[in-house]
Amino acid sequence: MREYRFQATPETVEALRLLRGAWRGMMVAEHSVTVVLQDQRAVRIQCETVEVESLFDAYRLQADIEDAEGMYGVPVEAFANGSNDIVLFSGVTWSEPTGAVRAEGLTEGSVMHFSGHPGQLTDTAEVVCVTTDAFVIAASDGSGVLIRTGLRPGSLEVERNPEKVRTFLIDRGYSAA
Repeated sequence: MREYRFQATPETVEALRLLRGAWRGMMVAEHSVTVVLQDQRAVRIQCETVEVESLFDAYRLQADIEDAEGMYGVPVEAFANGSNDIVLFSGVTWSEPTGAVRAEGLTEGSVMHFSGHPGQLTDTAEVVCVTTDAFVIAASDGSGVLIRTGLRPGSLEVERNPEKVRTFLIDRGYSAA
């Protein structure tokens, strides 16, 4: 198995740490999420792509700090006071050998790519890339927001439903049932 790593950079980690502070609001788009902070800064989160090998791409979360002058976003009351917590999660993208997986519409010699968490990685994977694919921000009242790479390349998913966030945490082994 050939293994690569495409995880969050120190700059991304530093930007995401700012999400522990007080929020003014959040703006969600298909390819980015911007959290506007009370201190006139914003954290813009997006998906970054790398070509690991020919025809094998991997995606990680990437965050930047921006000036938030004139930006407000939709208020997210639970996060307005700060004292938030953030947890980053590792994911994996892998390919299976030619012919190991059969699916309708695949031609002979096709290679299937999969994404999931490290516990889902198969023993037959040929190429693996470990990524930073998700994070959860928890407010002091117990509510949370899950932001992760989306199913469509370059997209992000934002989940605020408490049951879905809880299911994600359990699936990733962070929380017990």
